[in-house]
Amino acid sequence: MTQSWLRAFRRLLQGMLSWVEALQKRSPRKEGRSFFSREVHIPTPLVTAGAAAVLFFILLPEVGLTPRHLICLLGFLGFLVAFFVIYFRYDLPQFTNDDEAVFLTGVCILLGVLFIEVGRVIPSFSEFAVPVGSIAIVVTLLLQIRLALLINIVLALIAGFLNRFSYDITVVCFFSGAAAMLACQKVRTRGDILSVGFHVAWVTLLTMWGLRIFHAGSPNLRLIDAGWALLNGALTASLPLALLPMLESFFSRITAITLLEVGDFNRPLLRRLMIEAPGTYHHTLLVSALAEQAAEAIGANSLLCRVGMYYHDIGKLVHPEYFIENQTMRRSPKEKAEHHDKINPSISSLVIMSHVKDGLALARANNVPEEVARFIPEHHGTSLIKYFYMRALEQDDEQSPPPETFRYPGPKPHSKETVIGMLADSVEAASRAMEEPTYDRLRDLVEKIVNSKYIDGQFDNAPITLEDLRKIIESFTHSLSAIYHVRIEYPEFPEPESSVLRTDPRPSSE
Repeated sequence: MTQSWLRAFRRLLQGMLSWVEALQKRSPRKEGRSFFSREVHIPTPLVTAGAAAVLFFILLPEVGLTPRHLICLLGFLGFLVAFFVIYFRYDLPQFTNDDEAVFLTGVCILLGVLFIEVGRVIPSFSEFAVPVGSIAIVVTLLLQIRLALLINIVLALIAGFLNRFSYDITVVCFFSGAAAMLACQKVRTRGDILSVGFHVAWVTLLTMWGLRIFHAGSPNLRLIDAGWALLNGALTASLPLALLPMLESFFSRITAITLLEVGDFNRPLLRRLMIEAPGTYHHTLLVSALAEQAAEAIGANSLLCRVGMYYHDIGKLVHPEYFIENQTMRRSPKEKAEHHDKINPSISSLVIMSHVKDGLALARANNVPEEVARFIPEHHGTSLIKYFYMRALEQDDEQSPPPETFRYPGPKPHSKETVIGMLADSVEAASRAMEEPTYDRLRDLVEKIVNSKYIDGQFDNAPITLEDLRKIIESFTHSLSAIYHVRIEYPEFPEPESSVLRTDPRPSSE
C-alpha cells in the first residue's frame, strides 16, 4: 500500500515537472548568469497558489485557529485571488501570460504584509510609520501605476485589519502609499526617490493631523506625530533603493532610472562605439530617434526603444571595417575594393551574423541589462541577409545555396519595442540608398519593408497589431521626410572685380 502511494506521488511530481519544463521551453527568455540575474519562469497558477499559501500562514497567527476564523481567512484569500485574476484579465491583459509579472505582484504583496507585521512586532513602533509607500513605488516603477493603486488599497485594508480594524491606520497607509505612487511617476534618477520620501512625509503628517482633529477636535500637532511621519518618508525612500536593483535583475524588469543610466554616452561601451565605429554610431543615433518616435505613436516604452537601439549594433566593434557605414574611404562600389569583395558570400554572411554573437558577449561583459540586450539579436530576428544571398546565387548558377545558411540565428522579436527596433534599423539603412527621397517614395519604401517582414513571419511572436504597424509606418515616414528634407540652394555673392580684396576701409586718395 505504501509503495503504491509512493509511485502515485512520484508520477504526480514527474508530471508537474514535465509541465513546468514545457512552459519554460515556450518562454522567449533565457536563463541568466547569476542568481540575481537568473530569470524566473514559474507557471502563473503555481505562483498564485504559492503567494496565497504564504499569505495564509503569515495571517494565520493573527486570525486564530478556530474553524470560523479559518473559513473567513480562506474566504478573504479566495476573494483576493479572484479579484486580481479578473483585474489582470480585463485591465492588464498583457500580464495574464507574463509569469514574471504575476510572480513580482505576489512578491510585492507579501513584502508589504511583512513590513506591516514587522512594524507590529517592534516594541514602541508606531503603525503610522509602516512604509507601505515603498511597495507602491516598486510596483509603479516595475509594473504599472494602476496595479500599484490596487495593491496599495489591499495593503491599507490588511494593515487596518491586523491592527484591530483600525480606521486610522487604513487611512494613513492608503494616503501615504498614494502619495508615493503619484510622486514617483516622474522619477528619472535614484536621487529623485529621496524627494518622493519628502512628499510621503508631509502627506502622512497632514493625514495624521486631520485624523487628530476628527477624533479630538484639537488642531494642535504633536511633535511625536511629525517624527513618525518623517520616519515613514525616510523608510519609503530608502527601501526601494535597496529592493529595485535586485528585483530588476531577478524579474527581468527595468526602470527609467536604469535606462537613463545605461543610455549615458559616457559609458565605456558607447564611447568605444563613438570612437572606433563612427559610422555605426551615427546610424545608431538615427535609428534610436526613429524608434523612440514610433514607440510613442503606439504607446510602447519609448525610452526602452531609444536605449535599446543605442546598443543594438555594439557587436560591430569587433570588426567595424566589415560594415559599409564604417568604410569612410569608400564613396561608391567602384572606387575601392572592400573586404567582402575578396571573400566568399557565405563567409561574408558569417562575418555579418557574428556581430550579433559578439554584441551579446560585449553586453554581458559590460553588465548591460537583459531588457536592453534583447535588442541585439531580436532586431534582426531570423531575417535573410539578402545582399550576400543574391551574390551567392549569382556565383553558383548550378546549385542554389540554402537560404537558411544566410539567415540570422534569431530569436524573432518578442515585444513591440524590439519589433520597432527591427523596422527602424531596416528602414534607415534602406533610405540611405534612395535617390531623391520624396515623401511618397519614402512611404512606399517603409510600407514595402514592413510588408516583407510581416510576410517573412518576423512578427509571429510579438504582441503587435496591424493598427500598430500602420501607426509605425506613419511615424517612420514623417521622421524620414524630416531627415531627408529638401534644402534650398543659397545664392552666391557676385565675385569682386579685382582678385585682391581691399582690406583698408578708407577710400583711395586718387
